Amino acid sequence: MKICHVINSLNRGGAESHLLELVKAQSNTRLNVDVVVIGKDNLNILSIEKELNNSCNNIYRLKGPRMFNLFSYFKLKNIIKNNQYDIIHSHQPRSDYMIFLLKKYIFPKTFFKWIVSIHGKYDSYLDNNYKKIFKLYFFKKLVKSWIYADSVIVISNEVENWLKNLTTQIHPFVINYWISLKEQESTNIDINPTIGFLGRLNKNKGIEDLIESLNNIKINFKFYIGGYGSSSYIKFLKDKMNPKLRKNSTFLGYVEDQSRFFKDIDLFIFPSYSEGLGLVLLEAMSYQKICITRNVEPMNRFINNKNGYLFNDLKELEDSITQASNDLKKENIYLEKIRNIKKVLEIYDIENVFPKILEVYKL
Repeated sequence: MKICHVINSLNRGGAESHLLELVKAQSNTRLNVDVVVIGKDNLNILSIEKELNNSCNNIYRLKGPRMFNLFSYFKLKNIIKNNQYDIIHSHQPRSDYMIFLLKKYIFPKTFFKWIVSIHGKYDSYLDNNYKKIFKLYFFKKLVKSWIYADSVIVISNEVENWLKNLTTQIHPFVINYWISLKEQESTNIDINPTIGFLGRLNKNKGIEDLIESLNNIKINFKFYIGGYGSSSYIKFLKDKMNPKLRKNSTFLGYVEDQSRFFKDIDLFIFPSYSEGLGLVLLEAMSYQKICITRNVEPMNRFINNKNGYLFNDLKELEDSITQASNDLKKENIYLEKIRNIKKVLEIYDIENVFPKILEVYKL
């Protein structure tokens, strides 16, 4: 089976990390896999290209300004025609729409099966503050384009519900990302905790709420903030911190070595308001880290009070941080939460998830 994945860029994010793991798994099962990248990578964010090169046959770069370039369509058409793929699997909106246009107008009697993966709720297309008219127009076109796909995969029940509110003509397959349990280094639970946050630095991720809560925490701790953000927003966050929190906080910028990051922290807090899946939480759990997250779907589907802590408001967030910090020092409570984390991760193991994608390919 010859497979071609099409994606916007190779900057490491949720969709790109999933693509990397998917290509590795497909190559290990002796499938022939190529990747087409339609746009340029952001130089400020780590690319997965080097790792991807070790697992796929070819990486083709269109090098155009995303999808608004006739040369990009011409080049993509030739790549597809020359390789005669069995499966075209697109990831992210612009890639989806380019494949739709080629399938509709260039390959109407198509020889390939088109699979779409929807990696989130794409709410930025519905916001009110950035190129609203054009983005809303494109978003409506995008949703209609998905109807032409042979199969649509969504990464969570939350995204499935979001999609059903947009159209009743698509019946997606819910297939989560997979995650593997990592080896745990010995943990000293008698010291003051190191608290970690990892994610894009913007208001939707809840980082402002986290800082406000940490300003009021009485215990001693260190705070590591990992993730890319504008210099003006980072200054804004620092200005929100009281002197004690500012002294104990470290802004790491974009984190290339996530393994090191998770091994360096004791408690992971992810206060995001909305996620398609919340992959970073599963990553933290895979390193057997106790997590605190907002009590919203889909995060509360795999974090609960048996394996972590949930909060609904700032007061509950403050209480959860204090409680978790104390519980880390109680070996019986800590080990019970780790056992419950492992039970959840069994559901997201590659052995359970990867075969579901292969089944969609064969339908």
